[in-house]
Amino acid sequence: MRITNMSKQSNVSKKTTSYWLKGLGQLLIIAIVFIALSVFLSRNMLDTQQPAPLLTLNKHLSPLEPDGKNQRPIINKEHSTLVYFFAPWCTVCALSQPSLSAFANVRPEINIVMIALDWESADQVKAFQQQHDFEHSILLGDDAIKQQWRVDAYPSYYFVDKNGNITSKDRGLVTLPGLITRAL
Repeated sequence: MRITNMSKQSNVSKKTTSYWLKGLGQLLIIAIVFIALSVFLSRNMLDTQQPAPLLTLNKHLSPLEPDGKNQRPIINKEHSTLVYFFAPWCTVCALSQPSLSAFANVRPEINIVMIALDWESADQVKAFQQQHDFEHSILLGDDAIKQQWRVDAYPSYYFVDKNGNITSKDRGLVTLPGLITRAL
């Protein structure tokens, strides 16, 4: 009788171990697929560990609200900066807004620079900002900024360290865990 109970416990233990190993294997495969997809999607973006293009207010980049709200340095030399490119007509950009707001609360020391591209009017960008309760200042960029930063899909974003070097990049749906991981 004891041998039978021990045998049953051994079988249960093997099944439990097998179940967990199978689950971990599946999670590993999913993680590899996500990493490979991210690398593939960002293949045409600027390389990491290189200086980021300069962002200065000029004819190619202007504040959405010229009331002084945007008169801070664009790339902050004291903290890392998230440079986020979006289009006001982009559904994925709209879906990403809650993650950006949450990230701003979780990592308030990171400067967030929002740059609207492929917009038709400033009013269109303002409507997008209001519709999605987005509190960050927005800059209006043009095709020169788009080409300079190699933005070919929305949203696209780069993390830039306080020395002005790109530390990470991605494009597509923005998630809070993804932002936190890339900000490290």
